[in-house]
Amino acid sequence: MHSWRVKFVSKNFLNYKINFTSQRALFSKSSNENESLTKAGYKVAYVLAKSGKPFTDGEVVKECLLEVAEELCPEKSKQFKNVALGAKTIARHVADMGENIVTQIAKNASKFRHFSIAMDESLDSCSTSQLLVFIRGVDEDMNITQELASLHSMYGTVTGEDTFNELKKTVADYNLDWTNLSCLTVDGGKNMSGIKKGLVGQVKQMCNEKNIPQPMFLHCIIHQQALCAKYVDISSVLNPVVKMVNLIRSNGLNHRQFRDMLKDTDTESQDLPYYTAVRWLSCEKVMSRVFELRKEIGDFLESKGKPQPLLSDEEWVWKLAFAADITSHLNFLNLKLQVEKNLVSDLFTHLKAFRSKLVLFLEQVQANNLTHFQQCKVFMAEATAEFPTSFACEIIKDLQLQFQERFSDLDSKAEEVRLFQNPFEADVANCPDELQLEVIELQANDFLSDKFKEGLVGFYQFLPKEDFPIVKTFASRYLSIFGTTYLCEQTFSRMNNLRTNLSDDNLLLMLGTSNLKPEMSAILASRKPFHHSH
Repeated sequence: MHSWRVKFVSKNFLNYKINFTSQRALFSKSSNENESLTKAGYKVAYVLAKSGKPFTDGEVVKECLLEVAEELCPEKSKQFKNVALGAKTIARHVADMGENIVTQIAKNASKFRHFSIAMDESLDSCSTSQLLVFIRGVDEDMNITQELASLHSMYGTVTGEDTFNELKKTVADYNLDWTNLSCLTVDGGKNMSGIKKGLVGQVKQMCNEKNIPQPMFLHCIIHQQALCAKYVDISSVLNPVVKMVNLIRSNGLNHRQFRDMLKDTDTESQDLPYYTAVRWLSCEKVMSRVFELRKEIGDFLESKGKPQPLLSDEEWVWKLAFAADITSHLNFLNLKLQVEKNLVSDLFTHLKAFRSKLVLFLEQVQANNLTHFQQCKVFMAEATAEFPTSFACEIIKDLQLQFQERFSDLDSKAEEVRLFQNPFEADVANCPDELQLEVIELQANDFLSDKFKEGLVGFYQFLPKEDFPIVKTFASRYLSIFGTTYLCEQTFSRMNNLRTNLSDDNLLLMLGTSNLKPEMSAILASRKPFHHSH
């Protein structure tokens, strides 16, 4: 071949190679840019879903981004403009991320050695009964997964059998083994807690038929505590209080004039709260506020031709002060029970402490000692009537009885709960036979004793499974237990904000409530090649 021809071919090949490399670089750059734009869209969708915001807010977010880009980096405005944040696109992104969360939960569930279920049912804004199923599982390494596993819209009946059928679907969907179920925690409704036809009864019957151990059954501790309070009769105080508050708040003009009067008198409290029967926390707030503003309320309603003689009746005001104080102690317990990271042992400790407080309160009240009753101490300074000891003692005794009866399920496991909570203080002779030898080894190990002080979950994760396999199995069962259905209640309140979104509510709820984060690389990989809709 002539040398000029060789040079021509070589030059053409070199030009082709340069063009190909250049085109590939451009394609790669374009592909990376598209991936970044898509990823940005997913991240905005994630923030909207976690915040419970409507997907139409995506367009507002985009306008904000464009304004920021125009001010800070105008050369990149086109890139910001290409981020797709329309409501339908956001809905697709949320669905993709929700499906990824479900996949992650299923993957974790396949490793559970023990799991528990918390279930609750409530009507949504469309009067459709919604059944939530939360799952809490512990794997071999004592890692805890706590997630919303499923949401079921119940359009027909909501019997114990109906809820059991939905529970069976969830257990099957995640390929869970019923023999690993540690505990079923439900609210106090008969369709849930009934031991014959309720969900609890259905699960017991299934366990008998399958010849497998029954799980522990707990009625939500927060519900039980609220019921304890509800069944204590303070109607002689609460009913007149509600009536007074309604006289002021149910009339717009009265309410405005009352608030203006409070501003003029420089009182610390500037308004009266409503009492809501379903929210026990509001009971203490409204009674305390009426006690604090009793003079102002009396004067105001007198001026409106609605005199309230009870407000100047010292015996009744004493009862109001005591009722406000005892419900304040109940509220303090309620808030402790709501702490998100509570283990069942923490809940047991709070209940045990409150029972001890009731014993102390009874002794002190009988001796006319009002040390722990703040409103009563305030009223004592001005009252001429005697403190209603019999009224106060009756309420405290009623509470003691309610707390004894309603927590008998948990009380029956008290020894095991204490062993789980602190194996170093356990009496080995009273431990289950299969645990005794390992507990002796544990109590003799000073290094592990020091590790225990760093935290219960971390301690059981650190415990060598080759040396303490039975203790770890025992601990995993108690680590998996839900003591309350408070997660369900939080989720129900979140559901009210979802009806305007263009999305599968199940996936949106699961994404919005999840402790897991979407695996963006896996989601993006499943969508290639990247494309955008504006």
